[in-house]
Formats: sequence, C-alpha cells, structure tokens
Amino acid sequence: MLRQRVITAVLLAAGLVAGVLWLPGVAFAAAMLGVILLGAWEWGRLCGLQGRARRGLYVTALGAVALGCAQSVFVQGLIWPVALAVLWWPLVVAGLTVYHPGHPLLQGPRRPLLFALAGGLTLIPAWLALVWLHQVQPLLVLYLILLTAGADTAAYFTGRRFGRTRLAPEISPGKTREGLLGAVLGTLPLALLGMWALGVTPRLGVYFVLLCLVTVLVSVAGDLFESVLKREAGAKDSGTLLPGHGGVLDRIDSLTAAAPIFLAGLIWGGFVAR
Repeated sequence: MLRQRVITAVLLAAGLVAGVLWLPGVAFAAAMLGVILLGAWEWGRLCGLQGRARRGLYVTALGAVALGCAQSVFVQGLIWPVALAVLWWPLVVAGLTVYHPGHPLLQGPRRPLLFALAGGLTLIPAWLALVWLHQVQPLLVLYLILLTAGADTAAYFTGRRFGRTRLAPEISPGKTREGLLGAVLGTLPLALLGMWALGVTPRLGVYFVLLCLVTVLVSVAGDLFESVLKREAGAKDSGTLLPGHGGVLDRIDSLTAAAPIFLAGLIWGGFVAR
C-alpha cells in the first residue's frame, strides 16, 4: 500500500508541475475543469445521486454553470462568482462547529439537493480561482499547492507526535488541535518563502503572512467538509481513481477551499488586479 501511495503521489506531482508550468492558459483551464468534473462525479455519488444518469446530469449541469461563470469572470470582468466563496466558506466553518451525525437539516429528501448545491459552491469558485491565478502567474498555483500540502503534512506529523485533543471528533477523529497548531506553525516558513519567491515587499509582508495563515485554516475546513460528506454517505474515500489515495476529492478537498480565499486575499491586498 505504501509503495502504491508513493508511486501515485510522484506521478501526480510530476504531472501537476508540468501542467501548471507548461500548459497554456486555455489548456490549463480545460485540464482543471476536467479534474473538477471528476470531483463532481464523486460528489454526486456521495451526496446521494443514485445511478449514472443522475450523476451525469449533475456533472453536466455543474460544468455548464462553471463555463457560464467563466464567461462572467474572464470576459465580462465580474468578480462575484469567485467572491461567493468568501461568503460560502465562513458559512461552512459555522456549520462544522454545530455538525453532528444525524443532524436534522441533513436528513430526508432535501439532503441530496443541499449537498449538490454545496458541490457547486465548492468546486466552481475553486476552478475559477485556479485559472485566474494561473493567468496572473503559474508560480502562484504551485505556491498555493505547496502551502496547503505543507500545512497538511505539518499537521499530520505534529498530530502524530503531540496530538492529544481532538479537533472535530464528530467529523474526523484523527485530527487534533495540536495538529492544527502544527499546520499554523508550518505555514510561517512557507509564507516567508512565498514572500521571497513572489517578490512581496516588506511593507506588505505582514499582510501576506496573515493571508497565508487564513488560507491554511480555510483549507482545513475544506478537508473537514469533505469528511462530513463522506461520513453522511458512509464512505471511507470519495472514490478509487487514485490507487492508494482514494478519489479526486480526497486530493483536492483542501485546495477547493483555499484557492478562492487565497485569490480574494491577493486581490484585496493589491497583489492581483481585478
């Protein structure tokens, strides 16, 4: 299993770096849309859309909405499809604090509809943000991935060594508050690395470090939210597409939350033009 995980991880990393650095803008957007739609297929199964026809319809509808939002963002210059995520993720965080298995809001026939809508609010802004960041500078995409992956790794090892207090026992019993602290501390050197690599001036340094911290914290919420989806579906992984790693959603759950927040912070701070 470990060998399989390592081989899959190396292949994914190599393909990701090559795609980000060498694909032109339109090709990168198309490739990322393909990843998002694979995630949407898994999301449809987890939220209770039974049968290939229903899930196919969901993926098609989500793809059509994504392309319509792209038209609004990249042709008409509107920002609201990405800005929705700035409202959406605080709502998710608030929901995570009160969630418990069997919550009345998530029972009955409304559950598939609510989770299907949540899929659109999660996946579409993430795709738009990644495409936007790539258009500005491909290095921003790689840095964001490094930031979320580095924080996740720091949280894992810190939690294994020092973890005592569970962060969200009703959602993901393996995550601890000590691990979260490790993620925050691990973000600091990555933020300093980002300042140097991206040419952030000292005057904006504190803002950039805080943005990185907020991005990492929101990425944890993305991970926990997918855990809620899997728990409600009674599934261990979102899929089986990636040997040793589960499904596509299992690999991009943190990134889907982090990307639009990171982009919004860059726009707000004046690093990226609207």
